[in-house]
Amino acid sequence: MRALLLALLWSQSGCWTVGYLAQQGVGQLHMMQSRRRISDVLTDPTVEESTKAKLRLAVSARNFGIEVLGLRGGDAYTRFVDLHGRPLAYNVWAAPKDKLRPYRHQFPIAGSVPYLGYFHEADARREEARLRARGFDTFVGEVGGYSTLGVTSDPIFSSMLEGSPAHIVEVTLHEMLHGTVYLPGHSEWNESLATFVGLHGAALFFERAGGGAQAAQRVFAEAAAREKQAERFSRFLEPFLRELERLYASPRPRDEKLRLREQVFAHIRDAFLREFPTPPGRRAGAFARGEINNAMLAVHTTYHRATPEHDRLLYASGGDLPRFIRLYKHAVDDTDDPLAYLHRQH
Repeated sequence: MRALLLALLWSQSGCWTVGYLAQQGVGQLHMMQSRRRISDVLTDPTVEESTKAKLRLAVSARNFGIEVLGLRGGDAYTRFVDLHGRPLAYNVWAAPKDKLRPYRHQFPIAGSVPYLGYFHEADARREEARLRARGFDTFVGEVGGYSTLGVTSDPIFSSMLEGSPAHIVEVTLHEMLHGTVYLPGHSEWNESLATFVGLHGAALFFERAGGGAQAAQRVFAEAAAREKQAERFSRFLEPFLRELERLYASPRPRDEKLRLREQVFAHIRDAFLREFPTPPGRRAGAFARGEINNAMLAVHTTYHRATPEHDRLLYASGGDLPRFIRLYKHAVDDTDDPLAYLHRQH
């Protein structure tokens, strides 16, 4: 969960307290005050060379996003915030126990969003407990990066530099896409698009950077493999999602639905362990640990379920990712009904 859209701090909904807004505003202000220009960090002798190398890669990804993909640049991602190994923030998701859709929150800039973001885990856990007490399924996920949709100059966070080179490029392009193309009130579309562009953009970045170099080719192969793995997982999960949707839409009593859904969750877990075994030495993910519920599945549907439509439009764009992004920018910026316009493209 990489997009904590902090433009949502200006809430108009009566269900959000002044305390929440003040708390998140203070957190955002602290992040703004902690920023350093990347150019200064790169010349600082006290910063580890490994961190500098990752920052140079993120800067290269940013430049690629602007110059090749046509993503918005400006002052965004020219600064750095060191979180000293901590997650940037935590997203709290909730969903009704008998519906496969997230509980949504209304905000004037970001529109309707399916989660709440908190800078401190204790605050996220308190919100999770409150939602559980109201009878919701819940899920709390760590956030590696976020976009303020151009409201402020977003920095590169140290949490965005964790993982492989392919992941660093992917998350940088993901967040840049949010600042380039955003449709208020359509979180599933926004997040799936950013995920799609991040994955495909990372593969293209390393393909163009390859130049025959073996090291670059290996990273390109990893970026392409991450893209394929995401598609494979979506294909794996889709039949289970349809089964749950049929169950929840059926006229069965609610108690029976809740009992039968646990059987579906168990089938998902067992099939996942067979299809995606945990590599030795790696911590098992939530699916393998059996922590499956509607809120966790809603995270997947938000970030991935619209992928086939994006695939179709990339194909219609001749496989040209910059052209694909221009099509989406035109739809959002210049048409009255972007989704209908995109649906008509062949």
